[in-house]
This record gives sequence, C-alpha cells and structure tokens, in this order.
Amino acid sequence: MPAWMAPRESTWTSGLIRVFAGSFLRPNAHGSCPYKGALKARAGIRLAPGPLPAYKADAREGFNLGPLGEALDLIEYEDVDAEEALRRALTATRERPRADPGLVSWTRSALDRYLENSTPDLRPVPYSWVLVTRLEKPDGRGARRYEQCVWGRPYASADGRLRELRVPVARGLSGPGQEASERVGHAERADLAAAAQVVAFGEPHRLPDRFHWSHAARPVRDVGEAALRKPEEVRITEVSCLDGERREVLSEGPEDVARRYAVHGRPRLTAAVSAGTFLPGHDCEDCKYAPSCPALPRLGGLLGIEELNRPRRTWSITNGRSYVGRPDRDESCPARERLRRLRLPDPEARALTPHVVRGHAVHTWIQQHHEAHPGIACRPDDAPDGRAPWSAGRWTVPPDQADLGARMVAAHARHCPYRLSTVSELVHERTLVAHDADADVVVLAKTDTLYLDGSSWVYRETKTDARRDPPPETDVLRERPQLALAVLLSTSPVVGEDVSAARVELEVLGPRGARLTVIDPFDTEIRASARQVVRSLASDWHADTTAVARPGPHCRTCEMSVWCRPALPDPTKG
Repeated sequence: MPAWMAPRESTWTSGLIRVFAGSFLRPNAHGSCPYKGALKARAGIRLAPGPLPAYKADAREGFNLGPLGEALDLIEYEDVDAEEALRRALTATRERPRADPGLVSWTRSALDRYLENSTPDLRPVPYSWVLVTRLEKPDGRGARRYEQCVWGRPYASADGRLRELRVPVARGLSGPGQEASERVGHAERADLAAAAQVVAFGEPHRLPDRFHWSHAARPVRDVGEAALRKPEEVRITEVSCLDGERREVLSEGPEDVARRYAVHGRPRLTAAVSAGTFLPGHDCEDCKYAPSCPALPRLGGLLGIEELNRPRRTWSITNGRSYVGRPDRDESCPARERLRRLRLPDPEARALTPHVVRGHAVHTWIQQHHEAHPGIACRPDDAPDGRAPWSAGRWTVPPDQADLGARMVAAHARHCPYRLSTVSELVHERTLVAHDADADVVVLAKTDTLYLDGSSWVYRETKTDARRDPPPETDVLRERPQLALAVLLSTSPVVGEDVSAARVELEVLGPRGARLTVIDPFDTEIRASARQVVRSLASDWHADTTAVARPGPHCRTCEMSVWCRPALPDPTKG
C-alpha cells in the first residue's frame, strides 16, 4: 500500500492524530477511501484552496443516528424525559441541521427500541474514553500526540469493574442487512480489537467541539474513583434500533483485549493512519480534498447541470429512479430518494421481493463462474439445478423462482463475452466514478460487467425478464437509463484510455433465451438522447432542498413508507 503523502500546499501544525478506532477500521459495503481516512485523522489539517469549495454544509441532517444520539445524551446525562429530549434533539438550530419528517419518525421509533431492555446495573458515562499517546518529538508522520477514541455509548458498573460500549445500529442484526464487517469472524475483526483497547485502557476525556477539533481532548478528573478505575471486564454490545435486539460481540478481560489488539488491531490501525491509497466513490461526498483529489476523474457537464451552490453529493441512476420513478408512471417522490439516501432500514424487507432476490442470484452465479473459470465461455449446463432452491453468494432463490432463475443463468451462455476470442479481461461490479465539476456532484455507476475486447472496454448491463416473450424496448435508453449513463461514460477516460472501439451492450436473460442489444456510444443522436435521459433524472433532484413526500399508489410498495407514513389516497373516491 502506498505511503500517505500530504496534499500539496497543505499545512498541519497541531501534530495531533485522532481516530475513532472501531469505526475507522470497520469495512463497509461501499468501500472506504484509505487516503481520506488518514487525512481526516490529522486533526486541523488545512488544505490549499481548490477549484471548488472544500465543503458546503447541508441544511438537512445527514446521519440517521444523529438525532438519536443527541436525545440519548439529554436523557442519560441530564435526566430529561424522553418526549422533551426528542423535541430538543429534533429542533433545528444554528448548530443542528433540520431533520426530514421521515427521519423524525425513525428517530422516535429508534429511541424506544434502544431504551428497551436496558441493563439497569450499568450507568451511562458522560464522557469519552480516550487512549492518549504523547511523544517528546514528532515521529515519522509528524505527529506529537495520538488520541484513540471510540464511537458508541459508554456505560460502566458502579464499582468500575465492568465497562461496556453499546453501539447503536440502524438495521437488524441478522439477515440480508448484515454489514460487511459481520462476515468476518469476531476474533479477526480489527475494528473490535481497536475499540476494545480504548474501552479497556482509555481514560475519561472531553472531546473538543467541531470548531476546535484540532485541540487536544481534555482529561476529566472529578468523575469519581470508579470511573478512573481500570476495568476487569470489557464488553462491546450492538443494539439494533430497528427491533431492540442486543448482541454481545465481545466480552474479555484487559489482558485478552491487549493480546487481541497486538495481533489484529495495532497493525491495521498503524497501516490505516499511513494509508496512501485512493478509492474514489461514496467517500468523496463529504471529503474536503475531493475538488483537488488526483484520483477523482473530472467529467464536467455529465449531468447537464450548471449549479455549484448545493452541497456536494453522490448520485447514481438508482438515485434518479428513486426520485423520479419509472417512465410514464406518476410515481415521483423526492422523500423516497431522500430516506433511502439516509439508509433508513427496511423493516419488512419490501425491497427484497422474490424476483429481486432471483435477479441478484442470477448475476452472482454468472459472476462467480466467470471468476472461477476466467477465459472459458459459459455453457448452458453450467447453470444450477432449478428443481430445488439454489444459492449464489448470499442470495438464496426460493422454490417458486428456482427453475426460472436457473434457465436465466443457462441463457447467458449464448452471449457470454468469453465466446469472443479477442476478450482478454472481464470484471464484474466495478463502480465507475466521475466528478461533474459543473454541478459539484460525484456520479457513480456500478457496472454489471466490463470486458476488454481487443484494446477497448465494453460496458454491459445484464437484466432479467420473467416474461416468456418480452418485446424489444422501443426507447432503450429511457426504459433502461443505466444505459444512457453508460453511453456517456464509455467514451471517456473513466472507463479506459483507448475508447476507439468502445460499445455498450444490453443483455436480457429470460426463461426462453437471451437477447443482446448493441449500442453505439459515438452515434450523435444516441448521445443526445442519453444526455436528455440523464439530465431528466438529475435536474429536479439537484435543485430540491426539501424532499417533500408525494403520496400516491406507489406508497403501497415503497419500503420507506413505514417511516414516511404518507396519507394514501382512497381508491374508492374520486
């Protein structure tokens, strides 16, 4: 991994490296940028002015557990009753962004779930455990002080023998919503090792507010002997704010914690604060270095919007569809996109319908076969046995979808890229990233397949269609807007240096075979149509500052309606 190098013309005088040890190392589904993590750890670093503002604050709350944390602080540290705490935590102030109505609804529910079954023998601790390392002179990173903190809510027994860190999560603790970190055994999780080290050996401190973040955390002395005592037991517990379930993920004595940290935590933490690898993507949204980042491709005009006053955000075709809805259907709903962006949970798993699960399984089966047999064309008999439920990755196809899904996998063999002798490389699920500097939006496109045919990359979208004889699309870019964005990206350096023979493909897999549509991304009319489609999905979203719910029949199947709670129209009237 490349060593971290400071951005050009940046200044860092505090010499303070501060990390929230557990969350700093926790893997996530979107992939964190190692360089950004190391940059944020250097408290008070100042960047040289770039072509765009480094950061533009959003007037809306962007953290789905933010108001919950403020309400719990009032309840646990100031003895405020729950209703008053909610009112204060959800009231917008100069310091606190406003909460969307759906976030208000979620926060009320989350608070009730968090407080359920609270352990009465533990007391909330109104300070942060911080593990401080002071150096006599700057080290190789230029640091003179290290502060290891931990995100979560601290508790302790009255005698100080037990410390517990409770980590609220905005999801269930099992099932499809499982986080990437949970697919790693607890014994090997670097984030748990680093967090436990802080809980076991940290001392009470008060962290500075965001306006004085480069200042050192201040030790707290007048907190009683029990609070200063080193614990004999350390626990880390996850608390689902969706259903109240609690799961103990670590319970150890300090000696075991220290051994775990030495093996799994310290090496990863040391590497992370020195990481020099860039990974453009979702992390660019609130990164102050994004406007000047050398790894973030620039593609001005991609969205057809010229407006730089809105906060920098990420955007994908999925966001556009969430906001606008499907073509020719009156189902636009700004609140739906906003609440999905906040990653509010889907308690009834409405988004994971059987056909959605089947589609994911078909994609994953094909991907795994390509990766296991690179360069070898798929055959129909490589498909799973559809006479019984089958699985691919974390997706299990239910019995009523098993045969259909298997036939879709078999249909892929007809147009498998490896049937072409000129294909030398194939990748699945690569996310292409481009910064549209005219709109200050980081555009993301998660590709189904990219393959190198000769010297140019081919951008392929693969879709499944359960109809026996689906008609060909009459307006393929409008009906499949991912292809519109693909047209604009495939001829740019975002995909590859040589775009002379670039093309875009749509592969449709059905129960009776497959159909391949080839699109020329250099065709003038096609490009004009692609630009119109992309702009139509992005323009209203970009200008919107309120994300008001727009109730309609689409609410009945929307997984966010449980938090939005719109007034549905009565179908018997009007």
